[in-house]
Amino acid sequence: MAKTQPADSRITITETSQGLRIVMPCRRSWFVVCFLGLWICAWAVGEVMVPSQLLSGDAPPDGELFMLVWFGVWTLGGAFAIYALLWQVLGKEIVTVHGQTFTTRRETGGFGFDKQYRLPQMTNLRSEPARFNPIDFSSSLQLWGIGGGVIAFEYEAKTYRFGAGLDEGETKQVVLAIKKRFKIYDGTVRS
Repeated sequence: MAKTQPADSRITITETSQGLRIVMPCRRSWFVVCFLGLWICAWAVGEVMVPSQLLSGDAPPDGELFMLVWFGVWTLGGAFAIYALLWQVLGKEIVTVHGQTFTTRRETGGFGFDKQYRLPQMTNLRSEPARFNPIDFSSSLQLWGIGGGVIAFEYEAKTYRFGAGLDEGETKQVVLAIKKRFKIYDGTVRS
């Protein structure tokens, strides 16, 4: 097993007989970590106060429905904030290329979901600057370090991205490592 990791890089590229594995830790934003930490403290107060008012009968009779709806939205917002904080602290993206399968995984503390693609159907693997589109949900998550990515490829007439938070040098490293092991001709990936 050979590891490739330049001195200043956060990423780890490992080539094994089983395939290529690239680990890209999340680029942490201490502003986001501090903001979310404080927001979650305030969120916890709301999570305790609203149910206690509803259960004890202290809620205004006209406002019970509003408080229930608000509590549901507040709970979803808190769940998102907790996930974003965990991503900032523990998150990493893992790319595995094995046989004819290209797998991306966003993992937080050992938990995550895999997305698999067939290499022969992938085209145009490239480095591409992240674009912000307020209408695209994935793009709007870039502020929190969750969505998007600076490495793109085409698959079944759609563009997919990974490598959120990579800088230009790291992006080139990842693309080069994949292209070196799996030759790209005319924009098509082949092993």
